[in-house]
Amino acid sequence: MIEIFEPGDTKQFTFQSSVAPDAAPSVALYATNGSSETLVATITIAQSDTMHYYGMWTTPANSDGIFIVEWKAQSTVGGTAYPFVKRSLFNVAKTRSPR
Repeated sequence: MIEIFEPGDTKQFTFQSSVAPDAAPSVALYATNGSSETLVATITIAQSDTMHYYGMWTTPANSDGIFIVEWKAQSTVGGTAYPFVKRSLFNVAKTRSPR
């Protein structure tokens, strides 16, 4: 199921790993039309402990459509680097009248 957010809402993104990454993950946000992706923002993240990270993004008031959030991290174990990539979708759509 894809989460739906109103334009202007703030969305929190979280990343959790069972292995601590070598460095803080990077987070990119893309708008998609189903056949292509456009980078919308890179998100500043915070670390709550060695394996949990979060970031927040407020959707523009005039935004609408499907977005992809992509986390990238790497962990080196025994001299071998293992990439972590987490992608998820969410929808921004006007579903209610202004109050």
